[in-house]
Amino acid sequence: MSRLGTILRTSSNLHSLLGNLVFAGFSMVLFLILARYTDKDLYGRWVIFITVLGLLDMFRVGLTGTGAIRSISITDGHEQEVVVGTSYNLSILTTLAVSVLFLPAYFILQPYAAENYYLPVLLFYPICAFASLPHMQATNYGQGILNFRNVMIIRGAVGFFNLLFIGLYIYFYNETLTGLILMYSLSDLVVSLFTMVMRWDGLRYLRHMKKGVLTKLLRFGKYSTATSIGSSLLRSSDTFIISLSAVMGAQAVAIYAIPMKFVELIEIPLRSFAATAFPKLSAGFHDKTTRFKKDFSAYLGYSVVFLIPVFLIIPFTAEWILLFFGGNQYVDALDTQKNILFIIAFYILLLPFDRFIGVGLMAIDKPELNFYKLLIMLVCNIGFNLIAVFVFQSLELVALATILFTATGILTGWNMLARHSNISISETFRLLLLNLREQQTRLLSRLYNHRNQ
Repeated sequence: MSRLGTILRTSSNLHSLLGNLVFAGFSMVLFLILARYTDKDLYGRWVIFITVLGLLDMFRVGLTGTGAIRSISITDGHEQEVVVGTSYNLSILTTLAVSVLFLPAYFILQPYAAENYYLPVLLFYPICAFASLPHMQATNYGQGILNFRNVMIIRGAVGFFNLLFIGLYIYFYNETLTGLILMYSLSDLVVSLFTMVMRWDGLRYLRHMKKGVLTKLLRFGKYSTATSIGSSLLRSSDTFIISLSAVMGAQAVAIYAIPMKFVELIEIPLRSFAATAFPKLSAGFHDKTTRFKKDFSAYLGYSVVFLIPVFLIIPFTAEWILLFFGGNQYVDALDTQKNILFIIAFYILLLPFDRFIGVGLMAIDKPELNFYKLLIMLVCNIGFNLIAVFVFQSLELVALATILFTATGILTGWNMLARHSNISISETFRLLLLNLREQQTRLLSRLYNHRNQ
């Protein structure tokens, strides 16, 4: 029991996974409420807003977060404090710059495009960005020093207050897009105030800013920003392109979002493993030991082992999954959604390879290569999506594009990673097969022992 308690208190992997699981649990309940109790048009507009919000947040994360996490993980003492303070200043300046651009643009464009799906972003993104800034900084700082317990608490609190405020708003009021956005911002603000009171965000280091560190963060950040935006666009370009179609529009966005929600759930453990892997891989490569190769192979292997059962059960549970997520509102689109989910099953199996190749390239201080990889993937995805939406008007073909661009990214990225590290493709696959055999042996052993009890 004491060993279990020690694991619960100290395991970075467990804390990261639990944080994402708790957040996803609250998000799932909120998703079900929105999908079932708002009409398709409002839900589609909400998905579009949240998608753009996520894309813009990736700009902040890439510029001020990823490089800071890496630098924090390989520094200590006053040097680490300088990195935290410089990163915080950069986050504030970035948010101010975006606000100065967005707010005037809203008032200029509002008389001419009042019903445009994307206009609310110009007005509300500055509010959302400042509301979430401290807790995002606290997450970056916690991840950099491997304090995933704090990260877990922050992620859980964000999910809880999102659900609480938006759920109560939908229950007591006639929901509008503006109301949903304001409740979302209020929940972020509550969590940010909590992290500031707990002194988790590093605000006390704000005065520790150095030009040299800022230059280093910006050098890394220009590529990691492009990478973060590219990664977000890979997930969101489907939504953007579908929303631009006069034939498909917001309702098609809502239909497509239901099966894709399952992918978001599957990505939870991957995000957790990637979050803990990044500082470890960075430190391993920085120390010039075999830790980098061993950790990379281990994280990839366990992720693939985890996803194989998911891949196998999708054909037998697709209809139940979709009805659970979408409810009766989407029965008329159930066949289309099932086809999308069957296609996405193959994409799920490729996800660990793409995710950890990207993490590996960032860890070896080659963000530019990760950007080139993502750029190739993005061009493939957008090209195929344009054909799928405007020529064939097919959501299934939009889903098929995910497999094609992911396979392209894996082939391109692995070649880059192998050239600049001690990673061997053949050895990685050997370790991957070894992991699969070990898991199979453990499963058979447990079944045998259970029968003999």
